[in-house]
Amino acid sequence: MLRAGFPIVAVAGLVAIVACGDDGGPVVAVAADAAVEEETGTGTDAEAPVDAAPPRVDKLDVLFVVDNSFGMASKQRAVAGGIARFFGQIAATDIHVGVISSTIDQGGDICDRSRGNNGDSGRLLNRTHFGADAGPSVHGAEAGFLSLGPGGSVPDMATLEERAKELVLGADEYGCGIESPLEAMYRFVAQPDPPLRFTIDSAARAEPTGVDYALLAERRAFFRPDSAVVILIVSDEDDASIDPRALGGLGYGFASLRFPYSQVSRPVAALGTTAPRGTSACATDPFSADCRSCIRARDCDPSEPACAAVRADAECKTSPVDGQSGEGFDGFVAPDDDHLNLRGFDMKRRFGVEARYPIERYVAALTRRQVPNRASEHPRPSMAAAPAPYEQATNCDNPLFSTGLPAKEGDELCALPPGPRDPRRVVLGILAGAPPGLVSPAPDWTKLLGQGGFESDDTTGLDPHMLPSSLPRAGLGGADLPLGDNGTDPVHGREWTTRNTDLQFACTFALPVPEDCMRVACICGGRPEDNFPLCSGPGNTTQVRAKAYPGIRLLRFARQLGEQGAVGSVCGADTEGSYGAFLEALGRRVAGRLAE
Repeated sequence: MLRAGFPIVAVAGLVAIVACGDDGGPVVAVAADAAVEEETGTGTDAEAPVDAAPPRVDKLDVLFVVDNSFGMASKQRAVAGGIARFFGQIAATDIHVGVISSTIDQGGDICDRSRGNNGDSGRLLNRTHFGADAGPSVHGAEAGFLSLGPGGSVPDMATLEERAKELVLGADEYGCGIESPLEAMYRFVAQPDPPLRFTIDSAARAEPTGVDYALLAERRAFFRPDSAVVILIVSDEDDASIDPRALGGLGYGFASLRFPYSQVSRPVAALGTTAPRGTSACATDPFSADCRSCIRARDCDPSEPACAAVRADAECKTSPVDGQSGEGFDGFVAPDDDHLNLRGFDMKRRFGVEARYPIERYVAALTRRQVPNRASEHPRPSMAAAPAPYEQATNCDNPLFSTGLPAKEGDELCALPPGPRDPRRVVLGILAGAPPGLVSPAPDWTKLLGQGGFESDDTTGLDPHMLPSSLPRAGLGGADLPLGDNGTDPVHGREWTTRNTDLQFACTFALPVPEDCMRVACICGGRPEDNFPLCSGPGNTTQVRAKAYPGIRLLRFARQLGEQGAVGSVCGADTEGSYGAFLEALGRRVAGRLAE
């Protein structure tokens, strides 16, 4: 979810791997759910190279996927603070460590390269810090990543740990506010032909252009075909991996200041125009087949019943601007109802389309033998036709389970020799926005995701802290309290007045060292009406707490991976501001996979 201004059902049979924090409480759980595995095809996937007894491995490739948007510094420090406890559980002596960020090109201009925050694009980061004076490479990571072992770039485990901390902290917090950790991971780990860029054609539709051979070369160097793999994703917001070719090629508009064809300007004209609304059915049942985007009325075939229904829908025939109607006005969101911070919020209900890639794309990346190339993701009958909806095709070999990976132009991208990696040697760790008590000692999936698992409109059983909302949520008070009063709710303090520009928090946690926002970039010291429960001190210019928003998509991803996934809360740092307990438990999990 963009923050430009803010600088399915409960299941039994969970097997928990529990670590205790400094207060003695459990902080992490690994879900092993046979029902989920059967439903999603994870675990013992027949398409993946699973052996009855996978051979023992002594190589480990560790990939950190770090949210580098504003406000992430405290969480990056917490990851860095726990790295030694992770590697303290690992007996392997042949290790690669790399870092990528959540900032990628999604076709829109909000995160384009001209703004200086889109140079990551799923590639490895090896700088000591980012910004106008980007730092030098971390010593030992000049090739993009750290390596310990024969011919490695660091001499011993202690050095690996220290340099890995530098890599994580080097992600910094200058990245784009449309956090896309899942798509960044997908591009680096599994996409057969990651795009070099997106271009916009004469019909305003996005098309991926070129192949990022620099990324492919990094992938081939980083992943050994016979290694175990651990991927740790850390983010304080939900994943917003926009599919640029959704909505007939207009999906990139959700990552753009000006939505294609829209003439409805926001209150501040420099912030562009608003997105199209959803049809009337979306308000009551966003999962209904009748819930569609009003933009479809622009060029659909009127002889088709679905097209005729959209064109006749009241929402699509009404302008939000008095005195202005017709093309570019009718069927678009009102100026005050489409803040850029909220583009990923409740998309189907508000816009009539889910413009983010489906979670199944990322589950396939870590479990399936085959994945789609770009041409098969959105099949088109002709180049003149708009892209079809996303399709999870299986026409290319997944690089994660292959060998002989491509690294340069002319190399085969799709038909790859099978590699020896077993999906049971792939472990995912997720640190996302959630009340810490809901992820340990075992994830309470009903309270985290509701009965419908955010795959339907059924939120029965959902903990109110996990409900994404721009308005105060039922059962949680304090939205009218003044700045400086941080409330008494043990999970998040209290609600606050978002003015329809942000979401309520899933959780907050005390910073071990408060930050003076008059000296460093943080969020306190602004307008008194910005009464988020994070500030204190004279003039409320000191940030004393850090926040996180409900990490729904990240949690859904971990749940669908079953026993391959471990979940923790970004608000679960210990009193020293470290995720050490979570990372130690994750390290034990990985060590077990190495020894199996």
